[in-house]
Amino acid sequence: MKKHILIISVILVINGCGHLSDQSIHKNKESSAVNAGSYYEQLNSLLSRKKLKVYPKTSDRDINRIEVEKGGAGVLYGSTTDDVIAIWGKPSGFLINDIRDSWDMYIGACRFGFVENSLVYISIHNVTVPDAKFDNGISFESSIEDVLDAFGEPSKASDYFYTFRNDNGFVIKFHFTPDSKNKDIEKLIAVSIYHPDAGK
Repeated sequence: MKKHILIISVILVINGCGHLSDQSIHKNKESSAVNAGSYYEQLNSLLSRKKLKVYPKTSDRDINRIEVEKGGAGVLYGSTTDDVIAIWGKPSGFLINDIRDSWDMYIGACRFGFVENSLVYISIHNVTVPDAKFDNGISFESSIEDVLDAFGEPSKASDYFYTFRNDNGFVIKFHFTPDSKNKDIEKLIAVSIYHPDAGK
């Protein structure tokens, strides 16, 4: 595997040198044409980078409301990537698994997961949606004890993650981390909700 990578790297360097020498000969017009047709540039133009505090454009739904069996952050399960972008604007990145046709779309510090372009999970971060909360009152101000009182025994607990599964197969995951001001206190920083179709 290492030999193949090395050979490919050498070829790329040689091709790159040839390409650079061509550019130095043909200068402005052709180099701008290459940039205009660049696959990277086209993809990059679709993204909005390095923004964690993102504000939604509009939504008929309450952006701060988390409904385990419906959705959260202003979007419903079953929404398409276009539906989410219409509310939140350009994503900051994608992670694509071509085997299952599943996409993770990152917007701000949040993540939206799709299977065949249908929203199946939402990860909400306190940086992007600081006032998010469940109908039972659990919010980013809640402690681990509050979460356990509200959701009962977790189906899985490890380190700072607590996972719950309700009777209809929906999964709720809470991510805590030590507070920067007081290491003895764990602060809730992210909440994820999963539709059964997410396969969690």
